[in-house]
Amino acid sequence: MNCLSIDHKRADRELRSLFAFGREQRESLAAELSLRGAGSSVILCTCNRTELYFSGNFPCVSDAALECLAAAGQVSPEEIAGVVLSYTGTKAALHLFQVASGIASMIIGEDEILGQVKNAYQEAASSGRTDAELNTIFQAAIACAKRIKTETALSKSSVSAATLAANEAAAFGESVRVLVIGASGKIGSSVLKNLLSHKNVTAAATFRSQSRNAVPEGAEMVEYSRRYEYISQADCVISATSSPHFTVTAAELRKWLNDGKDRLFIDLAVPADIDSSAAKLPGVKVMGIDHFRELAGRNNELKMTSAAQAEEIIAGELDELRKKLIFREFLPRLEQTARAVGQLSPTGLIYRLRDELDPDSFRSVLRVLERAGE
Repeated sequence: MNCLSIDHKRADRELRSLFAFGREQRESLAAELSLRGAGSSVILCTCNRTELYFSGNFPCVSDAALECLAAAGQVSPEEIAGVVLSYTGTKAALHLFQVASGIASMIIGEDEILGQVKNAYQEAASSGRTDAELNTIFQAAIACAKRIKTETALSKSSVSAATLAANEAAAFGESVRVLVIGASGKIGSSVLKNLLSHKNVTAAATFRSQSRNAVPEGAEMVEYSRRYEYISQADCVISATSSPHFTVTAAELRKWLNDGKDRLFIDLAVPADIDSSAAKLPGVKVMGIDHFRELAGRNNELKMTSAAQAEEIIAGELDELRKKLIFREFLPRLEQTARAVGQLSPTGLIYRLRDELDPDSFRSVLRVLERAGE
């Protein structure tokens, strides 16, 4: 398996937004990868990363996949070559395990990423874009991430961007009126849920029409077309939609904000929902998703012990995965090999192994044979 990754560690939000592909774009990119020789692929897109996982024998694997990725983002390969990380083989599998478990996240142990990995894999599998190799690797990574969530404290005290944003809003004053734009989405709904846990917060939110029945108790539903009216009454606005356009513009805010009150705008979307020039308006403070990197860093320090435990679990699970992949590759030759081995004497087999294996592998095999004779 191979992987190309653009993430929050090497690319800013503006660049990442070019690769925030929707479903149709992901399908188109997968089709292009297939035309260029990829046997199968899974495309993961989140606010903080876009990653291509693929198998197949390219003449130049990294170059061909990079060209496909760059074309999908409407840039040249040279423009992103410095920020794209490339992994192959075991390193690609290790990277996926770390991503799925939350170890590679901006906020270590955050909850959303496992579901995003599962959704990316299920989307690819349902479209017939996965083969036995990718199925085995992704299923193992998802199972490992679930084990880590159960056996460590990595995610038990996790703080996601949604939680951090809600905490920031709640700390804005003794009594805070908050409008959430995009509460139907995964991040927006999580923000709203966290806001409602704060006693000093009064929350209103916009929802897609088909999601109106999902409005949680304690929240007021707002028509999206009336959002500026509610913004004029709010202390804080949090926007987390998948819209390709601004949900809040500076020009429109100028018409509505004329009371001199301080307001906090939090933008959790990629591409950005809130016009950054809004920060130039009197009393307006704008925080983007990258603002939470520093907050996440402090949280991450508290999670280092659990992260070390998670790395140990990943190492063990990765060894098991490698054995599965090796055995799956060997399986078609199993019967033929068994017949060939049956023609050797036990002593002859041991001497053959001694001549062919390195010392550590030979010692391990002898231990297995000794246990078999007990």
